[in-house]
Amino acid sequence: MIYHEKRVRLPKPKYIVFYNGTKNQPDSMELRLSDCFENTDNDAPCLECTATMLNINYGHNQELMKHCRRLEEYSIFVQCVREYIQSEPSVEDALEKAIDTCINQDVLADFLKKHRAEVTNMILTTYDKDLYEKTLKEDAREEGREEGLMEGRALKYLLKSKRYNDLERATEDIEYQKKLLKEFGIE
Repeated sequence: MIYHEKRVRLPKPKYIVFYNGTKNQPDSMELRLSDCFENTDNDAPCLECTATMLNINYGHNQELMKHCRRLEEYSIFVQCVREYIQSEPSVEDALEKAIDTCINQDVLADFLKKHRAEVTNMILTTYDKDLYEKTLKEDAREEGREEGLMEGRALKYLLKSKRYNDLERATEDIEYQKKLLKEFGIE
């Protein structure tokens, strides 16, 4: 069909991303590939891809969970693992306890009974608590740096325009800092 002149019609793709991370996220949001591009200088990207992110953490997207029991059970299982990781001495112990609890409560029971070793191995080889905690700290540090740079730019604007009273207030009032960031278009 490569020699035909007629355009080949394709079905419209719909990309879905399931989110089960630990950050507080909305039930649903649109993700754009272009948000990851560097140095866009407000130019429209030559390529764009959008995906709908659905938060599948326990307690989110309840309508979806009502229609897909397996996904709801997965959500419960992940929550159970997270809770036991907080209270058990090792990830291995937490995982064993979570699997036992879920089987006893008929949550993914058929799957966990059949694939217990694979689930355990997969989680233990992909979950690195030290790396996870280190990554969280690095992300928080980077977020703090970005906030500090934004605040510094706002303070610089205040100094340049000799708004000393606003400068003094901004050093003590976080809400006022946010207002100034908006005023100067720094977000």
